[in-house]
Amino acid sequence: MGLHEELRDFLVRDLGFTGDRDALTDDYPLIDNNVLDSQGIFEMVSMIEDRYRVEIDDEELLPENFESVGAIARLVESKRAS
Repeated sequence: MGLHEELRDFLVRDLGFTGDRDALTDDYPLIDNNVLDSQGIFEMVSMIEDRYRVEIDDEELLPENFESVGAIARLVESKRAS
């Protein structure tokens, strides 16, 4: 399973996304559609740090890094590459 699918699974399984899973495209606006709020971002960061063994710095906790599955995946991939 790839990174994007793992992020979608987390949104559905752990954060309780109840909409159509197919709607969670790479550019679906998570914050604008109330899929992610501040608590959800905190939980997402905890999962990312545990699962992918990266550290998300405080200055990276910006809405644009969590606005979509694609944005989160880009953040994780950039952290894994460094």
